[in-house]
Amino acid sequence: MKFLTFAHTKIDSFLQMELLDLARSLSRDKKLKVEFSYHSYCNRTGGVIHVSQFWMPYADEIARPGLKSDVYLRAFGSYYYSDAAAISNALDEIKGSEHANFLKHLLLLFEDIRLEALCVANRPGMKAAFEVRRKTLATHYQRQFKQHVVQKRQLDALFCFLFARVYRRLLSLETLAPLFHELAPFLQKLHEASSTSEMVHVLPEISQRLKQAGVKDMETSYLSFHESQPTDETWKDLLREDDLQSVRPDDTTHEASEEGTVREEMPSWHEETSSPHESFLQFDLEQGTATDLLGEGERQAESGDQAYGAVQSGTQTKKGNNFDQQDAASNEQGKPALGEQPIFRYGELNRYATFKEREPVTPSLEEVVTYRELKKDIQPSVHRLQQSFLKTLQHKKNTPMSDLHFGRLSQKKLTTLITEKNPRLFYKVAESPKELDAVFTLLVDCSASMFDKMEETHKAIVLFHETLKAVSLPHSVIGFWEDAADATKEEQPNYFQEVLSFTSSTQSQAGPEILQLEPQEDNRDGYAIRKAAEALLRRSEKQKFLLVFSDGEPAAFDYEDHGVRDTHEAVMETRKKGIETLGMYIANGHVTEEENQLMRNIYGNHQVVVPSASELVSYLVPILRRLLFALSI
Repeated sequence: MKFLTFAHTKIDSFLQMELLDLARSLSRDKKLKVEFSYHSYCNRTGGVIHVSQFWMPYADEIARPGLKSDVYLRAFGSYYYSDAAAISNALDEIKGSEHANFLKHLLLLFEDIRLEALCVANRPGMKAAFEVRRKTLATHYQRQFKQHVVQKRQLDALFCFLFARVYRRLLSLETLAPLFHELAPFLQKLHEASSTSEMVHVLPEISQRLKQAGVKDMETSYLSFHESQPTDETWKDLLREDDLQSVRPDDTTHEASEEGTVREEMPSWHEETSSPHESFLQFDLEQGTATDLLGEGERQAESGDQAYGAVQSGTQTKKGNNFDQQDAASNEQGKPALGEQPIFRYGELNRYATFKEREPVTPSLEEVVTYRELKKDIQPSVHRLQQSFLKTLQHKKNTPMSDLHFGRLSQKKLTTLITEKNPRLFYKVAESPKELDAVFTLLVDCSASMFDKMEETHKAIVLFHETLKAVSLPHSVIGFWEDAADATKEEQPNYFQEVLSFTSSTQSQAGPEILQLEPQEDNRDGYAIRKAAEALLRRSEKQKFLLVFSDGEPAAFDYEDHGVRDTHEAVMETRKKGIETLGMYIANGHVTEEENQLMRNIYGNHQVVVPSASELVSYLVPILRRLLFALSI
């Protein structure tokens, strides 16, 4: 659980999900991710677009369009109209230049301007967001220009001047006028370029003019580009266009020994090998390249081939090598078989979360005595709920089943069609009373931040348990937390302590185990909700309910940035499966708008924000009454 926020850099989780949906819709990439970074850029090879934190301090009417404009530029503009390879090659060529940073910024600036025009032309709905972007950035770079002029950073000031000028904000050049007029023809070429490649060809001429001017390179960084593009060698390996290491059967270029035999070498590779290019795997790939693409098929391997012999020996029947069964087992666990896309049963963010169960122990005498005191305190509320529930059932049983406006047609009172203006001609067949067909689960956040709320939470759990036990409804109570000390990138252990199970909850002596729930460490709510829903789905009851007690935003190992989104997705998935999911947020004495928005983002309208733990019982009573009433009608 989060305790402190050292800077106001939090993003509205609902806005974060909105940007993610927008990016995936524009790029048509269902696995695309959106992350917040210092600058905005597109990492297409990694499947990530970065939106700039520059917009976060602004008011919502500026920040929201600004963030969306970043998504438009990257998920639509960069994805479809930008040549990332050309930009990467150009940046590699200018790395040795005296003005590499300025040339890089020029290229990226005019590339963004070109992409912006294409975005608006193809998607006119983006125009409003880009107008806000232009106005805000023009004001920002006008301020930056004045600072750089005072600091006598010529190229920094010139770049800010160009940025403001493009967005129709006129500034006075003063001492920069000669340099600007020298570069003006080439800057015009950049502005009029119709492709990334045309822009790249202009950079050497600008670089030459800058050398002649004798100015220092710009020092500030305003724009970024993801430069980790595949090298030529990597592309050759992927496309199998490099020189063949293997030899065709009819190749006579091998050097024959005196005995007339052919000498062939098969390279291997391990960690200490200097060049991993000459590996056994590479040999296998190169064997495939010995193919006449215009012929009828691949080269037929011979039994004497070394690689073929290695494969033959590896295909012998051995114990433990039944991969068909292994693939089937993987599919049962939600992992992909060979050649399939990965499927994560509990969500992608929880792919390394592991289930750990902690069994409750036999309650001590002290726990039994404390439980009786809590039960005594909440007994009046339990009694009122029980009586209200029973009265509703009795009223339903005694409701008249004849003289109705709909139902089965009665043959005895057809004359009322003539004698009455609004005749009641129908009746219903009385149904035999049935047992309530419902089951409940209560998930309790046992993170460290619950240390000052757990005592009052125990009282609310007792109310939940005693009410449902009084009306003979099966239910379970589960505390959940993540072990932060043992969590790693490869494994995040998540503990579940089921103090009351579906079978034990209706027994008369059950209850004191609730007091064994204590504050622990982190909380991974999305994973816990999915696990609880999994257990509910195994139940045969028709109506299923899941309540969640929590006191803040989910926070666990590598989970904080996207925990709200993952929990929201878990709630939506659970509801689609027929499980009604409700969230109860326990605040620290005062409910803020941020806390209200957080719960709405996760649970929608099916949530309650409780000002303090001491009021949890009073807020829980009407919720239980409403749920029981829904069961009785």
